[in-house]
Amino acid sequence: MVSKLGICNLALAHLGQAPISSLNQADERARRLDLFYEPVRDEVLRTHNWKFAQAEGPLMRISEEETLRGGFLYKYPTNALFISRVFDVQAPKQNLAFEAFFDETTQMRVLQVPSAHAYAQYTRKITDETLFDASFVKVFSLALACDVAVTLTADTQLASQIFNKYQLSLQEARQSNMAETYEQVPQQDSFSEVR
Repeated sequence: MVSKLGICNLALAHLGQAPISSLNQADERARRLDLFYEPVRDEVLRTHNWKFAQAEGPLMRISEEETLRGGFLYKYPTNALFISRVFDVQAPKQNLAFEAFFDETTQMRVLQVPSAHAYAQYTRKITDETLFDASFVKVFSLALACDVAVTLTADTQLASQIFNKYQLSLQEARQSNMAETYEQVPQQDSFSEVR
């Protein structure tokens, strides 16, 4: 089972370092990994539309009237790291233009969309490691190793090698993740005769 500690130990293994037993231990490696873990995880989640992190749903409109710029304001989904597309529920195949910004009036991050019935597809912030895809775990552990490499090893050449491996693994993960699709196979009626 994948865990935060397991991912951190994978990052250490990429660097040729011994594993740690806890992220709370009095060790510079544990402190660095704990510090970088969440920002690097969120950054790697944003690098690709990982299927395990995808969500789709209605946006919560916060204005009943169109804005002066011609659109409706919606709350930015709280668990969204990256919005990949916005669409109208009545025309789901057509992408809508949208703008994300901080609204001074409402004091929140909002989306402006030219539709009164907007839905969004987005990458969710996933904090439960058991939901991570295996290829994501590899890419994430390499990214984490990249960010702590120089501090923990003082070896810039190793950091460069890890970065190159990260880029290659990310490319491979993107290809395999995009190829993974679900296609429903028609089921045969249980009463029909098989010929």
